[in-house]
Amino acid sequence: MPVQQNLEIFNKIKPILQFGISIATYYPTTEPLWQRFLIKTQLISTILGVVSTIFHIANTFDGQFTGNLAMSLFFFVACVQVSSRTLLMRYHRNNVLELLDKVQSLHNNFENKELNAIAEKNLIKFSNIWATCFKIGKPLVIVSAGSFIGANVIKGKSGVLAQIPLFPNNFSYFTEFMLFFQSIFGVFATTYVFYTDLSIAFFGLEIMAASDILYDYISANKDRIQEDPDFLRIITMRYCEVVDNIERFNNIISITNLVQFVTSAFLSFAIFFFICLNPGYLIEYTWALIALIQLFIPCVFGEFIKIKMERLSTTLYLTNWPDLSLKDQNSFLIVLGMTQREYGIKAAGMYDVNIYTFIQIVKMAASWCTFIFTLEITN
Repeated sequence: MPVQQNLEIFNKIKPILQFGISIATYYPTTEPLWQRFLIKTQLISTILGVVSTIFHIANTFDGQFTGNLAMSLFFFVACVQVSSRTLLMRYHRNNVLELLDKVQSLHNNFENKELNAIAEKNLIKFSNIWATCFKIGKPLVIVSAGSFIGANVIKGKSGVLAQIPLFPNNFSYFTEFMLFFQSIFGVFATTYVFYTDLSIAFFGLEIMAASDILYDYISANKDRIQEDPDFLRIITMRYCEVVDNIERFNNIISITNLVQFVTSAFLSFAIFFFICLNPGYLIEYTWALIALIQLFIPCVFGEFIKIKMERLSTTLYLTNWPDLSLKDQNSFLIVLGMTQREYGIKAAGMYDVNIYTFIQIVKMAASWCTFIFTLEITN
C-alpha cells in the first residue's frame, strides 16, 4: 500500500534529487540544456581551478603566509575536494541509483494499515526536514558564493587567487580576466557542493526514517508478538533492509567521507587563518559557516543513524521474544545477533563519522591556525 500523501512529496523532491545525483556523479542527462551544460562543465572547471591555483601560489609565494595565500589555499582545497568527490561518486553511480530505488520502494510497499500509518507519519516528517534544508541552504549558498566573488572583485589584484597557465601577465585586463574566471570556478564548486551534500543528506534522512518506522512499529506491538504471526517476518525483513541500506550507503560515501575530512581540515585552517588576519572582515564568517556546515552534515547523520540503530536494537531485545515458539525464537535470535553490531557511517571503513570526529577536525584546524599565526607574528 503506497503512502499517498508522502508519495506526492517524494515525487516533487525526486527531480531535484535526480539532478543532484547527476551533478554528483558527473552524468549528463536528458534534462534541460542548462542542466546538461552545468553537469558537463563543473568537473572541467574545478580541475582547471586546481591547476590555476597551484600556478598562482607558485608565482606569488614569497616565504610568508599572507591572507591571499590563505584564501588561495582555501580555493585550491575546495577545487580538489569537488573534483575528487566527483570522480569517486562517478565510480559509485550504479550503487547510488540502486540506493535511490531502495529508498523509493520505502514509499510504496507496506504490509498492513498500521505500518502504513506509521510510515506516513515518519516519511512526511523527514521529507519536510529535507525540503526545509533545501529552502534554507539555497539562499545561504547563493549569499556565500556572491560574497566570495564580490569581496575578491572589491580587493582587485589582491583578490586574484588563481592564474591560468600560459596566460600573459602583461595583458591589459589581466586582473579582471582572472577574477572573472575564478568567479566561474567558485559558482560551479558551490553548486556541486550544494546539490551533492543535499542528495547525500536525503539518503541519510531516509535511512533514519526507515529506522524510526520499524522502531515505532515494534514499540506498538512488542506485547503482541505471539498474537500476530506476521510480526516476526515483517520486523526481520524490514530490519535487514535498513541494515542493507546502511551498508550500501557506507560503500558509496566511505572514501568520499575521508576525502571530505582531510580537505575540510585544510579548508577550516585556511579560513580560520584569514579570520585571524582580518577579524573585522564580516563576510569571511559566512565562508567559515559554510565550510563548517559542509563538514557537519555527514557527521550529524552518522551520529543520528548510530543512535537510532542502537535504540532499535534495545527495543527489539525488550520484546516478549522468550514467549515465542522454539522455532521462532531461533529466528529471532539471528536478528538479535545482527543488532549486536555497531551500525553507523565510517570514513574509509575505519574512522567513525560522528559529532566527535567533527569536533576533532575543527580543533585540529584551529591548532594549525594558532601555530602558523604565532610563527608569522614572531617573525
